[in-house]
Amino acid sequence: MDSFTVPPELKGTKGDIMAARIEVPILAAMIYGIVEFIRLGWTQEYYLYTYASVLGGVAASAGLFTYFFLVSAERNRSRKNLLVRLGFLPYFYSLYIMGFLGLYTIFEGVIGKFSFLSMIGGVFWVFVGFHLIYRFYLVTEIVRQHDERAMLAHSTLRQSDMS
Repeated sequence: MDSFTVPPELKGTKGDIMAARIEVPILAAMIYGIVEFIRLGWTQEYYLYTYASVLGGVAASAGLFTYFFLVSAERNRSRKNLLVRLGFLPYFYSLYIMGFLGLYTIFEGVIGKFSFLSMIGGVFWVFVGFHLIYRFYLVTEIVRQHDERAMLAHSTLRQSDMS
């Protein structure tokens, strides 16, 4: 490709605001993990509440910011593969938030020790996880559609040069 462009929806402050909207749920879950570290201690018995929350958030944040960096750089085949793999980190973390912090907490509130507060907390985490997965999906769709338009424009340009 002779010319490389960044999707206009992700340029400048628009892209920064979109990245910040994705990062907020990740930070919320990380703060929850830090609070659980303080409350439950460093034992690995509660690793899904502590270690997974914090270290998963760090990995999801690293994946998110590297994803945004790679979107703004010219991509060859290996970078596109890296883009796909890094895109999975925020997705998996949002599934962890919705599945464990959300649905499992609701399950514990209903089956374990009946607690409305636990169920409300679970609904909150399902909402936070959905917010994360939906916003990141929008970014990946913007990038995919932009790449498809660029490839289509590039192929029509080559066809017109051949004739």
